[in-house]
Amino acid sequence: MPNKIFFFCDIDDTLIQTKRKTDFTQSTIVGAYTKEGEENSFFYEGTKLFIDTLLESGMTFIPTTARNLDSYNRTILAKEKAIKYVILNFGGVVLIEGKIDTIWQDKMRVAYSKILLMETLAQKVEEVLKSVNVPFVIKIPDGFYVSIYNKFHLNDTKVLESMTKILNNFVKEYSDFYLYINDNSFALLPNFLNKSFGVKYIIDKYNPILTLGAGDNHSDLEFMNLTDFKIIPKKVEILMK
Repeated sequence: MPNKIFFFCDIDDTLIQTKRKTDFTQSTIVGAYTKEGEENSFFYEGTKLFIDTLLESGMTFIPTTARNLDSYNRTILAKEKAIKYVILNFGGVVLIEGKIDTIWQDKMRVAYSKILLMETLAQKVEEVLKSVNVPFVIKIPDGFYVSIYNKFHLNDTKVLESMTKILNNFVKEYSDFYLYINDNSFALLPNFLNKSFGVKYIIDKYNPILTLGAGDNHSDLEFMNLTDFKIIPKKVEILMK
């Protein structure tokens, strides 16, 4: 039986950050690796100590992330035996004791059967973004959503503004989907794919007496608003506005 205090926590930019975003004048600990085994994301020492303290206390700590299983397994959190529950793929996958929860998986399967195929959506997105006239990377992570990454023009604000405008107009036409933005990354997700739905599923399943939620992105607010307390990194101001 899990501890009745549940802490749902985003990973990237909440607990760890990439090399590009890390201040190495502070003491850091490796948080995640690339597929090639290279260090690419880091905890600040205080953040890692905070998480270690939570895990030692027996609190039910639940990583709540956009990462898929492969990407999550490349974080050091995946090696923590005290972590029994994980929400992956923006809420598309729920792991319980390391195994995919089949009840939630079946709900997702039914929901996806009622919307446009992700491959078709990706083709339409690629077509509308041609006017931006720059290369970008489109993927369909595990078949859950369409990811668009502005890999080659990271600091070009005009490119970002143009992509944002086009994609916002796109979801007005394809209303079964919404736009997620994180720095230079964009994603088109089905309306039923959201961390908040996975969080609600676990809360309803286990009925904790107290819940906490931590995140850094506007989209995280949806699951954080389901919890009793919100935790926001100091450097993040956008959630406070």
